[in-house]
Amino acid sequence: MSQAQVDATALFCRLLDLAKPEINGQSLLEGRDKVAATHLLRERVLVLGKPLDWVTCPECGIETAHVVREKSPGEFILHCPECADVVAPGHLRETYKVALQKFVSSLLNGLELSVNGMKQIELDLIWRLGTTEKQRGKPVTWYFARRLHRPEIAIRLREQITTERTTQSCVILTSSEVPLPAGSALTEFDVRPLFTVGRVGQSKFEFFPERQSAPGPQILDEASPNTTLRYVRDKAKAFIDGTEYPLEPRQQKILVALIDDLDHELDKESLKTACGSQSQRFSPSKEFERNPEVYRAFIRYLRDDERYALIIPDDDRDWLH
Repeated sequence: MSQAQVDATALFCRLLDLAKPEINGQSLLEGRDKVAATHLLRERVLVLGKPLDWVTCPECGIETAHVVREKSPGEFILHCPECADVVAPGHLRETYKVALQKFVSSLLNGLELSVNGMKQIELDLIWRLGTTEKQRGKPVTWYFARRLHRPEIAIRLREQITTERTTQSCVILTSSEVPLPAGSALTEFDVRPLFTVGRVGQSKFEFFPERQSAPGPQILDEASPNTTLRYVRDKAKAFIDGTEYPLEPRQQKILVALIDDLDHELDKESLKTACGSQSQRFSPSKEFERNPEVYRAFIRYLRDDERYALIIPDDDRDWLH
């Protein structure tokens, strides 16, 4: 498989994991992913969305310009308050989106499954693709899910798997990166990112034969993980942007308590008890004075940066500081 195909599949997964899998032509075709985007368009796995009436002016790169009219096929005229009339390429107006149902059909084709056995569990988020039996007596039930870093989506999928009694025989395909956030409902499941098991194609997702049947969770090489709390509980360390931060015992206890606070109802006294502090002026931030990077990273509110999609209290709780 060429590097262009690898990059295209990775880009496609990033688009799939957006809340709304849609991107404008300027971002898609003029950024660092230009080659990968061109490959996706060639494979026809992206479809045109509604054209934009307002775009960033390509001349000044600052002002928002209004679309006036089409000049010729592939070109149109913009009016910018700073640059006046500007001729721009047609792709600046275009938006592209993932055709979700078409893509799910391509997964079915890749797994040689019938559409009759497919079930949408959660609208545009979770699907049960069907069951294969490559080895007699060893059925495998396949699921596909987007945005698995969101706790509520992971929980919903686990509930469905439990209901269908496929816990020991299921494989979860996802557009999300792994490992999933610490405390995820799917931590012990066989979760395989799409870009590690195959490549996107026009009519079917082409699985690598040796990886389609590979047993066990498909966990990416963790020699240098990016940002994760995966090792807080067992190894007393966290990773932030690829840097390892060993944790002191009390720091570890604080983070474990925050991770386990599924209902976001942990108060200051409960946290103090959980980490074994006897201080009359207990302050979580004080406990991290020798590890401030870890504390700052993991109290960021989820809306601000989805890389930190972890179950922790919101940073507007005054007692955390």
